[in-house]
Amino acid sequence: MKILYSAKTDTGVVRKENQDAYGVNAVKDFFIVCDGMGGGAAGDFASKCAVDVMLRTFDKLDEAQIKAVIGTKYSSMDTEILRPAATIMLANRMLNNLTLKYPKLFGMGTTAVAIRFEAEKGLLHVYHSGDSRLYRVRSGVMELITKDHSKVNELIDEGKMTEEDVKTAEMQSMITRALGTGATIKVDYKAVAVRPGDQYVMCSDGLNGEIDDFAIKGIIDMNRGNLEAIAEELIAASNNSGGRDNTTVIALKIEEDDASYNPTKDYVEEPITITEEVKLQSLTEDKILSQYEKDFTVPIPESAQDNNFFTKPLFLGSVVALAVIILVIVLASMPKHKKAGKELHEITGNVSGIVLDVRTAKDDHIDRLSVTFDRISRMEIIREIVLNTNSHTLPLLNAQVSIEEKGGGLNKFIGVSSDIPLEIKLPKGAYTMTIVYPGYRILDNRYNLVDFLDLILELSGELKKEIIIMLPEKTEE
Repeated sequence: MKILYSAKTDTGVVRKENQDAYGVNAVKDFFIVCDGMGGGAAGDFASKCAVDVMLRTFDKLDEAQIKAVIGTKYSSMDTEILRPAATIMLANRMLNNLTLKYPKLFGMGTTAVAIRFEAEKGLLHVYHSGDSRLYRVRSGVMELITKDHSKVNELIDEGKMTEEDVKTAEMQSMITRALGTGATIKVDYKAVAVRPGDQYVMCSDGLNGEIDDFAIKGIIDMNRGNLEAIAEELIAASNNSGGRDNTTVIALKIEEDDASYNPTKDYVEEPITITEEVKLQSLTEDKILSQYEKDFTVPIPESAQDNNFFTKPLFLGSVVALAVIILVIVLASMPKHKKAGKELHEITGNVSGIVLDVRTAKDDHIDRLSVTFDRISRMEIIREIVLNTNSHTLPLLNAQVSIEEKGGGLNKFIGVSSDIPLEIKLPKGAYTMTIVYPGYRILDNRYNLVDFLDLILELSGELKKEIIIMLPEKTEE
C-alpha cells in the first residue's frame, strides 16, 4: 500500500499572522502539523521551529540516540517506532532552551500531531501532544483517532463535566500539553491498522473550532478522494464560518499498489503515554541539539533580540513619522480632477452576494406540524413561521452550505451556518445553493421541502439578506 497527501495552511480571516506550520518527509511517509501559541512572532516561531527540529532530527538520529532520548522504560519497543516521539521531545527541549536564552519568547509553545506510515505492515503510527487532531474516514464512518489534551477532557474523564457541557464551556481552548512550555513533555502514541480506501485528515484546531465533525465529513465525502480539494475546501469552510484562527490541513489517502505487505496484529492499538524525561534524558537532548543546531533554519524573531537597533521604539516611531510626512506631501501634490458624471458602479453598486441566515422553527411549532395532518392547517402553521421569523425561528447551527455557479463555472462557496449570518461574496450570475443538515430540508417560497434552491446574484450597493428556513423531513406530508 501507499499513502497520498495534500497539505495546506491559511492565516484565516481575523488574525494577521499564521502561527500554524506543517512538515512532510514524503520519502519516509512522515507528516507533522503544529499550532503555535504565545502571540505574534513567538507563536509563529514556535510552530515553525518545532517542525524544523522534527524533520531534521528525524533523518539524523541513530538508534543509540533515540533510546537515550526516550529512556529505558520503552527499551522493548522498536526503535523506529520511537523515532518520531524522540523528535517531538527534542523540539520541546529546543523551544524551552530558547525561552531561557531569549526571555521575550517566554510563554511560547506549540501543539504537535505527527504520523508515520509503515507500508510493509500496513500501520499508521500516531504521536501527539496538545489539541491538534487526526481524523479517519473508513467505509463512510468518521472517527477521531487522537484525544485532545485539554482541560475539558480531563474534567470529562474525572466525571466532573459531560460531553454536552463542553459546548458551552469557557475553557474549551485551554490545553494541558504543549511543546516549549516546560523542560520535558509527554507524548501519546498509538498505531492503527490501515485499509485501502481509508482517508485521514490532520488538522490544527482552527478547523474543528469553526466547523463540526459532521461538516468535516461532509466535505471529505463530497470530494471523493480528491485530496487537494478536501484540504482547500475544509479551510475555505473554516474561513467562511468565521475564520477566527489559523487553519492547517493535511489530507491523506491509503491506496493499494504493486508492493506486497504483511499485515500484523502486533501493534499498540490503545494509546500509551511516553512519560516526561528525567534529567539524564534532558542532558542527552541538549548534547544532540548542539550537534545539529547549525542545520536548523528558522531564525530567532528580531523582536526577541534586545540588541537589534531596528526593533527600538524610537527608531520605529521616527520611521512612521517620516512615512506620514512623505504621504502628505505626495497627496498634496497630486492633480485633482472633477468627475464629469456618475460611474456605472455608482448607479448599480459594485458588490454581489448574500448575507445568509439559516434558521429553523422553534420546537413548539415543529411539534404542532408533526401532529397536524390537514394540509390547509399545516400550510397555515408554516405561513405563520415564515411571516414571524424573529419570534418563531432560531438559527440552525452547523448546516453545510454549498453554492456553485451554474454551467460549470468555477465560482463557488462552501461554509457552515452559525448563529452569525454568513457573508457570502460571489460574482454576479446564476447559482445553485444546497444546504445539508441531517433530517432537515429547505423550505422554498411555495412552502415545499426541497434539497436545493436557484440563486441569481446581481450587482448592488450592499449584500442582500437571505433567510432560509429548514424544517425536519418528518413534518412533510
